[in-house]
Amino acid sequence: MLATDTKEQLYRIRPRTIVYLFSGGKDSSLALLLTRDFVRRLCEEIKCRVYMLYIYITGNTHPLSAYASYTVMLWHKKNYGFEVIARAHSRLFQEYVAKYGLQKGPGRWCYAEFKKRLIVEVERLLPQPLVEVDGMSPSDSRARGERITAEFELVERSSGFRFYAWHPLYGLNLSSEEKIKLLEQHPEFRPIVELYREFGDSLNCVVCPYKPVEKLVVHNGIEDLSAVYHFAKEALTSRRWRRRFSKLANKALLECDHEPSQ
Repeated sequence: MLATDTKEQLYRIRPRTIVYLFSGGKDSSLALLLTRDFVRRLCEEIKCRVYMLYIYITGNTHPLSAYASYTVMLWHKKNYGFEVIARAHSRLFQEYVAKYGLQKGPGRWCYAEFKKRLIVEVERLLPQPLVEVDGMSPSDSRARGERITAEFELVERSSGFRFYAWHPLYGLNLSSEEKIKLLEQHPEFRPIVELYREFGDSLNCVVCPYKPVEKLVVHNGIEDLSAVYHFAKEALTSRRWRRRFSKLANKALLECDHEPSQ
């Protein structure tokens, strides 16, 4: 259920553009599911445009995730009239890993370079007032709990650019399984649900500093990720991170370093 005051604020603001920050994960999918009918009615009435912004993490988004996400977006384009905007960084994720290593925190390069920079580029092209719909909630992390204070809020970037952030999952307290079961009731989200059922993950980012090792191990059991291990061994200087990826090695280290056959 959408909060009444959020609906009232949207009618008062009368946005010219509403953008779904759609990653193909369960949270952004659920945010889309919960709001799409109201957003369509609103924009038919006030003549605003609706977009789904999808960012492909070059070198790190699994092709299956891209296929599943785009299938869902095409369905919403056909049935709701929501337009698709897709963006990707011009350089490889692996290039940045080799240069900077893996980082956590709000200032981490993987978010700043591969997501935020592309979002900001799109924001500048769209008519305002602008509303961005995301799948974030205060329960996601301590940092988000401190930053997200309401379902609907005005955000100002350091550049002075202002937009409205809408967090439809703000008041929900659902487990991961409960979210997937809600999506499972709607066939159009089936490609994404199947990824979670098979891999336990959306695969939007294969390698992520926040992803538990157990998820990588599950993924490795379905699809050989030893290439990730070899890359980490070569590119990462942190013993902690190299040790983390060592669980993806299919052979012992000495066996991996053999001479090429004649």
